[in-house]
Amino acid sequence: MDKMTLLNTIQTQYAQLEALLAPLSEAQICTPPSEGEWSIKDAMAHIAAWEQICTLWLDEVVRGITPRPVERVDMESNDRIYRENRDRSLAEVQEFFHLAHQRFVEQVKILLQTLSEEDLNTPHRFAWTTDWPGDTLVAVIADNSYEHYQDHEQQIRSLLQAKR
Repeated sequence: MDKMTLLNTIQTQYAQLEALLAPLSEAQICTPPSEGEWSIKDAMAHIAAWEQICTLWLDEVVRGITPRPVERVDMESNDRIYRENRDRSLAEVQEFFHLAHQRFVEQVKILLQTLSEEDLNTPHRFAWTTDWPGDTLVAVIADNSYEHYQDHEQQIRSLLQAKR
């Protein structure tokens, strides 16, 4: 994928997610569909946390360090993220959601200025471990941004449909 397409896709998909969230009431965002399930607020915190983690990985790449994912993408990590954020207010989560995204996009822009498209698209260029979510930097970025937004956008739409 070329650099501009990558950046535009991130920004377009995030705007689409924000447009879905914008008309929702606090009750719609904060109320889980049933006991033990995530609310939309929880999904927002989850997305923000993974953007924050990916921002750190991309910063390491820019600095010439081969990132070793300290977070495994598994249920345990997601449960920890949920526990750390579930009691935060909606305002706090919204701020986290927007700030994490802003920092993520800034880091992606720095990365795009630093690396060639070939480096971004070369499989195993940075010797990722088997735990890494993708084989290329583009895959890592996609997995932690626009593909992640799309996954949760579908979840949010399903939640909203079920509440009707």
